[in-house]
Amino acid sequence: MRRQDRTLAAVVLAGLTLGTGAMPPDDALKSPACLAARERLDAIMAEPKPDIVLLRAARQRAARACFRAEADAPPPSRAERPVVVPPPAAVPALPTPPAAPATAAQAPPRPSQAARCDAGGCWDSQGQRLNRAGGQLVNPQGRLCTQQGTVLNCP
Repeated sequence: MRRQDRTLAAVVLAGLTLGTGAMPPDDALKSPACLAARERLDAIMAEPKPDIVLLRAARQRAARACFRAEADAPPPSRAERPVVVPPPAAVPALPTPPAAPATAAQAPPRPSQAARCDAGGCWDSQGQRLNRAGGQLVNPQGRLCTQQGTVLNCP
């Protein structure tokens, strides 16, 4: 069957299915123009390598006839208010330790001096005993001290 015969058959079939041939104004999908445009589009798409220009034109015709719109037109933009995203929930801060009472300006502690040493450890210039543990000295709080000459640093 030739293409024109198929188009004519589709138009006649559409007219018969509608009864009197009068179609409701909002039923564009069943209109003869829509059926013909869809058949033309189907024929172009059935080709092994359809011409892109013909394919786009057929899509446009089918969209206009069937949907009364442009095939590749973007949807109409809606004026919307911008979405406001609330800031993330605040993470509760860790409690801060109480501040030390304000006293007179405290000078940073001076490094102590090794005053007298023996095989078990050393006495520093502040009167504390630093016990020897291997090659290191340990203060009374249990911290390791470094010794450079006579200067002791116990962080």
